[in-house]
Amino acid sequence: MNLLDPRFKYTPSMSTDIVKTWKRHGFKVTTEAERQRRLRGQAAANTRSASVTSLNSAKRKLRALSIATPKLAEGGKTS
Repeated sequence: MNLLDPRFKYTPSMSTDIVKTWKRHGFKVTTEAERQRRLRGQAAANTRSASVTSLNSAKRKLRALSIATPKLAEGGKTS
């Protein structure tokens, strides 16, 4: 529906119910316990995935990447 359509009915923002609007678009309200559980899960996932890569390991990865990608200066063209 277009704003210029004569069937369009304007609703002032003070008259809208935000919760109904979000629910209409699929938002599900979570309880405080669910929110806390989700936050704890995210924190645990972040601590498990956080690691410090050693310098030698990072150098090896960088070297392997540079070998795998063709260099324009050496061949002039890429395949």
